[in-house]
Amino acid sequence: MYFSFLGTGTSHGVPVIKCKCPVCKSNNPKDKRFRSSAYYVSKNGTSILIDMGQDFRQQAIIHDIQKIDAVLLTHHHADHLFGIDDLRVFSCSGPHKKDSNAAKFEAPPIPIYMNQQAANYIYHAFEYFFVCKKEGGGTAKIEIKVPLETFYINDVKVTPIPMMHGSLPTYGWLIDGIAYLTDCNFISPESFDLINSICSTVEYLVIDGLRVKEHSTHFNLIQAMEAANKINCKNVYFTHLTHSHFHDEINKYVGDNLCKFNNLQKIVKDGGVVQAAYDGLKLTNFSL
Repeated sequence: MYFSFLGTGTSHGVPVIKCKCPVCKSNNPKDKRFRSSAYYVSKNGTSILIDMGQDFRQQAIIHDIQKIDAVLLTHHHADHLFGIDDLRVFSCSGPHKKDSNAAKFEAPPIPIYMNQQAANYIYHAFEYFFVCKKEGGGTAKIEIKVPLETFYINDVKVTPIPMMHGSLPTYGWLIDGIAYLTDCNFISPESFDLINSICSTVEYLVIDGLRVKEHSTHFNLIQAMEAANKINCKNVYFTHLTHSHFHDEINKYVGDNLCKFNNLQKIVKDGGVVQAAYDGLKLTNFSL
């Protein structure tokens, strides 16, 4: 059972193309950030991918991902969706050829859970996924699902958490004892209540904390800390990070501001962490 951060960066990734800033030139591996994505494997082996941006192919190879039972999509922006075609390695729809790997054609469609706005976009932008093919290469075989309440993926309990990313509705996800909340700059009182009512104690809270400076569609770090302070959790990790700050600089900033948030102070006092996530971080300590 584990939860891995495949990527913790913003839409540009870090380093940013053409950028020569100190963070982009850093030699610290924790300052290298693929687009934000995560991978969860339950105690019974259910494998769930959260988002699949343009870096998904590299992420899957680096982390040796061999199975995906389902995908949880936060929203349909490119940095969270445009790796979708690489799902065809895990389940493929296309012409049967004598030299092809029959197993991938026989695999069931991969369910992708999302809100209605994302579903509408995928049906339009990836129309070719849903058209019967008689020749050429295969396409990802997927099944779009739009949940409005708690559901199960095999042994894993999942709840969509409505949020806002500027004017765009997004879904955060409560997965067993993990809350994954990005991209967002507003979480309603009802959504906070939903998290706290379903999960009395969140083992790991992963939350959008773009940078120190405010942004129109993302929580900045202080706003993310304010939101995290409203959730009963044991550990907090910030994700979707820009090239504005070094990893260590983010952690110092968070530490310097912990005094403003009683619940976050208690997390650290009790042995938990409140800090920036980084690519490759693997969480394995669960009390579920």
